[in-house]
Amino acid sequence: MRFKLFCKTPFLAFLIAVALFLGTIYSLPSISEFCFNTFVAKPGTVAAMGINPHPYTFQGLLLQKKALEDPRILPLYGSSEMSMIYDYHPSKVLTPETGVTPLLVGKGGTQTIIQMLNIAALGNDISGKKFAIFVTPQWYGVSGINEDTFAGNFSALHVYTILKDRTLSPSLKNNIAGRLLQFTKAYQDYPYLKKMLVLQGQSDWNSRITRLFYAVPAQMEYAAVVLQDLRHTIYRISLLPADTIASYANVPSTSATEPQWDQMRLKAIELAKLKSNNNPFEMDNDYFTTNILPNLQKRKEADKDTQYTSSQEYGDLQLLMEVLKEEGAQPLFVILPMNGRWVDFTGIRAEKRQACYQKLAQMIQAEGFALADFSSHEYDDYYLRDPWHPSWEGWVDIDKALYQYYFSS
Repeated sequence: MRFKLFCKTPFLAFLIAVALFLGTIYSLPSISEFCFNTFVAKPGTVAAMGINPHPYTFQGLLLQKKALEDPRILPLYGSSEMSMIYDYHPSKVLTPETGVTPLLVGKGGTQTIIQMLNIAALGNDISGKKFAIFVTPQWYGVSGINEDTFAGNFSALHVYTILKDRTLSPSLKNNIAGRLLQFTKAYQDYPYLKKMLVLQGQSDWNSRITRLFYAVPAQMEYAAVVLQDLRHTIYRISLLPADTIASYANVPSTSATEPQWDQMRLKAIELAKLKSNNNPFEMDNDYFTTNILPNLQKRKEADKDTQYTSSQEYGDLQLLMEVLKEEGAQPLFVILPMNGRWVDFTGIRAEKRQACYQKLAQMIQAEGFALADFSSHEYDDYYLRDPWHPSWEGWVDIDKALYQYYFSS
């Protein structure tokens, strides 16, 4: 009898240990979100983080999901224009006093496929919520996003969350998985994620058994990136000055003062005249001197063979819009212009650019999404600080469009 009890006791302990382990890794996402919402996301913290973009936070989910719960925050999904904060950037214009503040999501390299993963990972949380997606035409070259850029910007947490999302149709998840498997470098640190992508949509018995075999190690991998999201978000919030958090926490929810757009535009123009007067492209003086002037003659006609009408990027845009439709989202798409003076100099013909702009606008409007198209401003004075990024008057117009979209019914 004692021998039987001895044999049963360690086995029972083992079963309890296994159950606790499995319970921990499978409940960790919910526990992590509960802890963040309860103990970390105090009033003002999410809004204050919104104007302090960092890859750790927007490659995670905690901050974005919490921002979608705050009706005074407007998430903006873009690329390097989100992290290049200069005069009249949305983070400087859409302040708490205006009734809406931005959550900046993006850095250089966050092209359409990265935006799609970011937004798809939010699942049904985006249904009925307002947010904007910036579209940058230069992404739409023949090659689209390259391997290294994808690997440096994708989030394993986002991909795992998408695969587990029951609100997305199996066919769409299959299409997403198929596109992601075209990139090989990104999964070196996430071997089980790649295995689950390969198995996505396969229903034969061998695949089902294999998926079951990989379920626990894949969940461990997923739990690790969930914890990483919590740790990084807590750390970034800890760096915020207390007075910054307070400035976003102490604004009455009913307060909303619309900026004086005409006055702001006049001030932006006066500032731009001082900052863009040393070059024929009306770029920022410092940018031109540092980045353009040393190789100016080498850039003449250097892009004459560039094409913008056939690119995998358009397929990624269609995937993104399919996600938006399935989740019931109605974002505002913002098409940014190129610097017409500069791209003329580098040899990208106007008809090529117009074909790109028109294709983007037609795709977006065909799916019924709101569109703010600034492509007609290629040659406007004081609109862009460099070949691609808005500034001065350009940002004022975009800020106004974002503000009007946010307050529209």
